[in-house]
Amino acid sequence: MSTDYDSWAELYDEVYSYVDYDIAFYLQKYKELGGKVLEIGCGTGRVTIPMMEAGADITAIDYSQKMLEQLESKAGDIDAPIEIILQDVRSLYLKKRYNLIIFPYRGFQSLLSVDDQINALTAIRKHLDFEGRLIIDLFVPTRDLFDQNSEIFYHLRDFEDDSETIKSLHHRSRFDHHNQLIHTQLSISESKDDQITSKRYADFTLRYLYTDEARYLFEFCGFKIQEISGDYDGTPYNREADETIWSLSLN
Repeated sequence: MSTDYDSWAELYDEVYSYVDYDIAFYLQKYKELGGKVLEIGCGTGRVTIPMMEAGADITAIDYSQKMLEQLESKAGDIDAPIEIILQDVRSLYLKKRYNLIIFPYRGFQSLLSVDDQINALTAIRKHLDFEGRLIIDLFVPTRDLFDQNSEIFYHLRDFEDDSETIKSLHHRSRFDHHNQLIHTQLSISESKDDQITSKRYADFTLRYLYTDEARYLFEFCGFKIQEISGDYDGTPYNREADETIWSLSLN
C-alpha cells in the first residue's frame, strides 16, 4: 500500500460523502448473519457509523492512524460496542473470529501486488467464522476507463458546503498496465462568487483485477465463492457489470 492515507483523513468525508449506495447492503448482511463484525479499511467510518447505529458489535481496522482518529471522534457519542484498531490487513492478528468480515468500497484494491493480496486473504481467512461470510467489493476495469486521457482532469461532481462555498472535484489517471495499477490524482477546487479561492490535490493508487483473476485468487487462498453480484441490489453478475460484490466463505 503506497498511498499516504493519513493525508486523506481531512479530505475523505467531503470527497466521498455521496457514496452511500452500499450501506443498506451491509446492514442487511449484518441482519442476516448476526454475530461479530470486522470492517477492514474502515477509514473515517462511512460504513462503520451506520453499522454501529444498527447495533452491530464491530471491530474497525485501518492502516491510517489519522483516519482512525477521525472515526473515534465521530463514534464517541454512539452507544454501541466498537473496537478501533490500527492494523495492516496483510499481517492481521486479532485473536478472534468474526461472522461477517467486510472490505468495503474497493479497499481490497489498495493492495498493490498479488503477494499483498495473498497475504491479506490468508490473514483474513484465520479470522472468519466457519459459517461466516467475507464481503469484498471490486470495480471492474472497462474500456471507458482505459480510454481516459492521462493529461485531462475529468469532472466528478460539484457540491456546496454550509458557507455557500462551491467545491468541484475532478480526477485524472495514468495506467501501469504491466502491474495493473491506476495512479489517480484528485483536484478539489473551492470557489465563491465565481472566483476560485483554493485548490488542493490528493493522490491514490489502486490495483485493478479482472473477474476471472479475482475468482482464481479467492479460491487459491482457500475461499468458496457463494455469490457474485453486479450491484448492491443483488443483480446477478454479468460481463457488462462495472462492479462486483463477492460473498465468500471458508471451504
